[in-house]
Amino acid sequence: MEPIATRAAALLGRDRIGGQAVRFVAVGLINTVVDLAAFYLLARVMPEVVAKFISYNLGTFNSFVLNKYWTFGAGSSKHWLREFWLFFAVNIPPLVVDVVVFTMLGLWASSGNTWERLTKAFGAAIVTTAWTFFGSRYLAFRRTPSGTAPSNS
Repeated sequence: MEPIATRAAALLGRDRIGGQAVRFVAVGLINTVVDLAAFYLLARVMPEVVAKFISYNLGTFNSFVLNKYWTFGAGSSKHWLREFWLFFAVNIPPLVVDVVVFTMLGLWASSGNTWERLTKAFGAAIVTTAWTFFGSRYLAFRRTPSGTAPSNS
């Protein structure tokens, strides 16, 4: 019988949807930190909606790099410009949702303490995760390094 660790490693490999999903979530957590840190710095000098728009895009650029090279293994692809624009296009609807949800939750909040702001930001991030994963997997990085379509298993 094959050890559990070996089977888990096989299921979570980069060419498997499960492995890509785990990596995508890890990248998403990193991007959330990038987004929040940039937002809190920018919100000190500009309106929150503008700060959120900029911070989200910084997270999106970070996401493109990490997902291209680590999550989907598309680092050897020569189509980086096409992938970047498709990845960016996939992230436009989540950007709108993120800014709208963030703004609406901010309007409904009775206070602006740090815990409440973190809760709002993570809530908005959860709303957009599935869209960006499938858009990234099936549009922006639809080919693996071997040039074949990713496995659906």
